[in-house]
Amino acid sequence: MSEVIGKLSDDHVMSCSRLPALFGMSPWSSPNDELQKSMRAWDESEAGRDPSHLRDAAGEAAAWGHKLEDTILEEGAARLGLEINTQVLERFDCKDLPLQGSMDGILEGDGRVVEHDPAAGIYVLNGSSVTLEGRGVAEAKLTRANPVDTPPAHRGTLQVQGLMMCSGYQWGAIFTLYQGTELRIYLTHQDDATQAKIREDVIDFDARMELYTTQRVTDWYPALSPNDAASAFPNPESDLPPVDFDGEHSQLVMDLIAAKAAEKASRELADKISTRLMDFIGMHPGGLAKDDDGVVFAEVKWPMNAARKAYSVEAKPAARAKSLRVKELTL
Repeated sequence: MSEVIGKLSDDHVMSCSRLPALFGMSPWSSPNDELQKSMRAWDESEAGRDPSHLRDAAGEAAAWGHKLEDTILEEGAARLGLEINTQVLERFDCKDLPLQGSMDGILEGDGRVVEHDPAAGIYVLNGSSVTLEGRGVAEAKLTRANPVDTPPAHRGTLQVQGLMMCSGYQWGAIFTLYQGTELRIYLTHQDDATQAKIREDVIDFDARMELYTTQRVTDWYPALSPNDAASAFPNPESDLPPVDFDGEHSQLVMDLIAAKAAEKASRELADKISTRLMDFIGMHPGGLAKDDDGVVFAEVKWPMNAARKAYSVEAKPAARAKSLRVKELTL
């Protein structure tokens, strides 16, 4: 099961669902990835093409979440005793910020004050209670993860704060179905500190986009990983000389040399220890390690690798390496 999940927001403008990545808190995307997506979407639009084809296809979990969205929303609303509109076709644009969002549903509050009550599956995220006054943001999430009292930023919390900024609603609910068997309701009201950070980061993102769209200059974010850096700088410019490291970055080179040496030494030590243990295990499938009191503290397995058929490696274009090579020079 794989499909592209539709959305109402423009691809070249920051949207509430992308805020976790913009914050560097997404497992799947970095700030540079989001900047690159928006730049590509802008280029497609400028060329008169629909940029929606650039969107990533949803994995099976996301596709099931989309299919079960209304069911999750309706059940969550029923447990709160509220009416809900699950057919929200309008886009919400923040009045004073280049931020857009679309909601899974809109709840009709009844003025009640709902307390934090884990026994009832209700969790208040930023306080002890939430007043269900006026309309509220509703988001549905489906995950295979274990239930938690506080969901991570990428599972709705930042998105709902952004949607409240776009809509003016004062509260929101995240209905999360865990492993298909447990529904938890997370209630939240506007969080000033979080919304201030959203405002700061969205303004910064928009400035980077304006620089690209007006001057064709890309102002990348600091890389979060070697993969992120290789994606941001995929091809070195052949006419540029090697960079001269300043004192700070020369020290980083020395640190990298030391880290690689330590990694090599650690790997060699691990190989020596593994060899001795394998000799001791022999034809047995593994063994049990015990402490001085005879209590088992570890199980060691020496498994068989699964058989693998021969295959040819698919051709792929050259790409910038995901690691640095360091050659020490004789002084």
